[in-house]
Amino acid sequence: MFTRADVEKLAAMHVLQQAVLSLYLTVPPHPAELDSLLVRAGELMAATGTDSGRVRDEDEHWALQTLATRGRGWLGRTVAIFACTDAGLLEALPLPCPVPERAVLGTRPHIRPLLVALQRYPAYRVVVVDEQHAWLYSVAGDEPARAPGPVAGTEPDPGFRDTAALLEQVVRRGEQEPLVIGGRGDDIRRLLASLPPVVRDGLAGTFTAETHALTPARIHDLAAPVIACWTERRAQCLADQILALPGRLTAIGLHACLSAVNADAVETLVVQEEGLVPGYECGRCGALSTCADSCPDWGAAPLPVTDVIEEMVTRTLEDGGQVSVIHGGPPRIVAKLYFSLDCPLA
Repeated sequence: MFTRADVEKLAAMHVLQQAVLSLYLTVPPHPAELDSLLVRAGELMAATGTDSGRVRDEDEHWALQTLATRGRGWLGRTVAIFACTDAGLLEALPLPCPVPERAVLGTRPHIRPLLVALQRYPAYRVVVVDEQHAWLYSVAGDEPARAPGPVAGTEPDPGFRDTAALLEQVVRRGEQEPLVIGGRGDDIRRLLASLPPVVRDGLAGTFTAETHALTPARIHDLAAPVIACWTERRAQCLADQILALPGRLTAIGLHACLSAVNADAVETLVVQEEGLVPGYECGRCGALSTCADSCPDWGAAPLPVTDVIEEMVTRTLEDGGQVSVIHGGPPRIVAKLYFSLDCPLA
């Protein structure tokens, strides 16, 4: 699975021309359908052509060749392909979750879907309980692994007190991964009753299952939707918390957030996963805008930007800020600021 370092590497790439291809595709589950995948990829790339540029032949060829030769290893998965031969960018990343298919041609890689995937599939822990035993798993990829070190499950633990104590030790060591509990309903309730508040605060949710049939792959399949719902709730809550801050420490809406990003004032940016907003970058000062004549410092021709939201995301990450991407729910773009600006942003 790709990591945050992969995202940061992509976010750091910036070229002057709209020449960076970002292609997100879901590979069919059956090898016989791979030909249709290539047709779909070609259609998406063809649709990106504008007056500002089109996908270069060498990048299109590499993307199609990559899908043709590696597609069998990605059956049923979504893959992200980034190509800009002139800049030395040729990257293919399989994702842990589906995202909407799209092709974007811009001055930067389109990374919002990658941020969504990282948010929805963070590292987490799963405890599987069965009458008097519990097994602790660590998940940081596609399949859970038994947690290293002292592990619950080696001795009978009728009230799950030893398991609860072990989880408390893990949290107090600073390992703050969310927790999912699985098993039969009565066993889950007994473990929940034993959990100290510090562990309960990190509980993402539970799933019910007969434990004798639980393989690591099945544990992953049952726990992943629980974690996805938990992360989405956190993203929505973060947006609500920002909206509740004093007005001068928040920016609400696209134009207010653009002004805050231009001022290097954004500590946390919350954006929607969907939507592209074309705009401009000042050729002299680099200020972002949705209008070609809105910057008072136009010293050179304004540079077209495929998506100013994506530009805000990458600039916030470059400045050391945090970005949260909301998947679904009401459209919103809000920001928490490091410092108040001269005028309210709303």
